[in-house]
Amino acid sequence: MNLISQIQLIYYMHYTKHTKQEYLYKLKDITSMSVNVDDIRKVVGGYGYDSRKLAEGKRLAEGLERLNSEVAKQSLVKKRMFAEKKRVQNEVHKKYMKFLKLSRIAFSDDVEAQGALLLTGARARTYEKWMTQVSVFVDNLLVNRKYIKTLEGFGVSCKEIEDVKVRLKQLNALSSECVKITGVVRMLNHKVKKDTVVMQHWISSYIKVARIAMEENPKVGKLIKQVIG
Repeated sequence: MNLISQIQLIYYMHYTKHTKQEYLYKLKDITSMSVNVDDIRKVVGGYGYDSRKLAEGKRLAEGLERLNSEVAKQSLVKKRMFAEKKRVQNEVHKKYMKFLKLSRIAFSDDVEAQGALLLTGARARTYEKWMTQVSVFVDNLLVNRKYIKTLEGFGVSCKEIEDVKVRLKQLNALSSECVKITGVVRMLNHKVKKDTVVMQHWISSYIKVARIAMEENPKVGKLIKQVIG
C-alpha cells in the first residue's frame, strides 16, 4: 500500500475505531517512512514538518508501542498471579470444608468449641470474610490441644492443620501481590490512554498537512508512488 492510501486511511482513523494492533502498525509505518525516506521528508518539510518534528512523531509512536507491550506483559503477570491465588484458595477451601464438616460432628455437643471455631452459621461469601473464618478456625485449633486431640479421632492430624496455616500465609502474600499488580496495570492503562491522545493529535495534524501538500503539489503523489512502489 502506497503512502497516499495510508494517509487517506489514517486521516479517517481514530484509535477508538480500530484495533490496538492495527492502529499501532499504521502509526509505525507512516512515521518510520516519513523519517527514513528522503523524498518524503523533502515534500513535507516545506510545510513545517522538518526532520526534528518528524522524529518527534516517530518517537511518540515508538513510545506508545513500547508502553502497550509493557501493558500486555504486566497484564499476563496479573492473569497468572490471580490464577495462582485462585488455585491456592481452592486448595485451602477444600481442606477447610473437610475439617469444618468433621469438626461439626466432633464438637456437636461442645458449645464452647462451636463458638471458638465458628462452626455455626452461614459461610462467608466475600474473600475477606472467608479469610477471617478460615484463619480463626485454624488459629483456634492450633492453640487448643484439646480440640486437636478430638479431631485426631476423626483422622485429622495437627500437621494437616499447620499446613493449612502455611497456605493461608501464602495466600495472604499472593493477595498483596495481586493488589500491587492490579495497581500497576491500572496505572499503565491510564498512561496508554493519555499518550494515545497525544499521539492522535500529532498524527491527525500531520496527515492534514500532508493532504494539503498533495493537493497543492500534483507531483507529490507521483513522487511518493515512485519512492514506495
